[in-house]
Amino acid sequence: MENTASQFDLLGQLRSLIVQRNEAAKAFDVFKQDAVLAPAPDIANNEVSSDEAADMAAEEVDTFRAQTEGLLASATDDELLAAYRQTEGEVGDLAAEALRDELRRRNLEE
Repeated sequence: MENTASQFDLLGQLRSLIVQRNEAAKAFDVFKQDAVLAPAPDIANNEVSSDEAADMAAEEVDTFRAQTEGLLASATDDELLAAYRQTEGEVGDLAAEALRDELRRRNLEE
């Protein structure tokens, strides 16, 4: 009997991206706290300034957005619906919200 289940774990990959984004956000928060207490950066020793860190954080956000959009765009309608049904659909669940937004964008029933 042939396995017709998709090997594409949309929900798992989406949740993994969210974890990575959250870890990057926590690291940036720690950097911001340290930057407030630290003396001015020593540019000669390649220390990062708070402006550079903010730019790096913005790049991380752009990367996360591009990865998420790419992941959702590559999913079939059936994969998208199946992934959404695996969630509780709760407000505040970033994966559920991203999936719901893509469902709406595609005019699909939840």
